[in-house]
Amino acid sequence: MDYNFFDYKHNIAYNGEDFFGTLHIGYIITSIVVIILLTNYLRKKDKRIIDKILLYSAIFLTIEEIAKISWESYWDINTGRGFNVGGILPLETCSIFMYCLWTAVLRKGRVRNNALTWMSSIGIVGGLSYIVFTNALKWYPFFTYGAFHSMIFHFMMAFIGVLIVWSGYCRFENYDIFYGFIPQLMMASVVVPLDYIFNWDYMLLHYAGGVPIIETLGKTLAVKGMPFVTTLLMLVVYFISGSIITLLNIRIQKKLITY
Repeated sequence: MDYNFFDYKHNIAYNGEDFFGTLHIGYIITSIVVIILLTNYLRKKDKRIIDKILLYSAIFLTIEEIAKISWESYWDINTGRGFNVGGILPLETCSIFMYCLWTAVLRKGRVRNNALTWMSSIGIVGGLSYIVFTNALKWYPFFTYGAFHSMIFHFMMAFIGVLIVWSGYCRFENYDIFYGFIPQLMMASVVVPLDYIFNWDYMLLHYAGGVPIIETLGKTLAVKGMPFVTTLLMLVVYFISGSIITLLNIRIQKKLITY
């Protein structure tokens, strides 16, 4: 190994060998097993324990996000690339998870339930998708800070989302399909203007970078002066994904959870 744990991607001779390699497969299997076992253990505990899990997770992930931004910026600036304002800010879809955690900790009532619903729908989709397709491993070897940050963050997304559902911490109804999408729309209202003004692609709401079919279509739409269609398509994809999981959550809670 010719690198250390905190080395940056531009300093490492690495071509994505760990992506879907043995360690990656091990991470996927371990994450799923731990989520199942841990949520099953915690589901019948006092809800005050889950309150603490949300609080400590919010604190930990906020500190970790600040550390990640500082670490990555240090390398970018010191290697002459400058501050990566278009790719390092906590404005991605997965960043909503951190804001929803704090909302669940600090707020009550409908606002809190909206945050819990997002974490238990789009949050689960994002967390599990990244556990399987751990894109950080395309740029970082498994045993590096860059990879560990992403793996821990997205594991927490999946774990907490499933825990909220399976424990009955928040009981969902059909109208939560719409309420649970409010955090996504709030973040989009901030991100979309910035994406268009500065030519960024936060939340994949400008170019849908890396999204099959929609990214290709988006290039054609951009040439025709209609990038807003790509934005609308991505919002629809997010909404449908969240709606399907919320409906599934409602069914799970009605059939399997005793209140």
